[in-house]
Amino acid sequence: MSPTLVLADSQIPPETVTPGVLGFIVVALIGFVLYFLMKSMLGKLQTVRGKEFGEDKAAGAEPGESAGPPDPGVTTEERESNGSS
Repeated sequence: MSPTLVLADSQIPPETVTPGVLGFIVVALIGFVLYFLMKSMLGKLQTVRGKEFGEDKAAGAEPGESAGPPDPGVTTEERESNGSS
């Protein structure tokens, strides 16, 4: 009898079958890839955010001025008059 037939004839209860070492390695590999992918994405997002806010300082904004969005309660004329004094 060939080994293939012996393996095919054996009755293994379905509740004892587990993913085993290969399943663990695949899940661990996916986890490592995901970790490094997220780390790379975070670095690229920080670079993009740095470029957005860095343009304000390069355009001549003073160091004390905020690079974020303006206050909604302040009009454009008030902002310009505060910047010139």
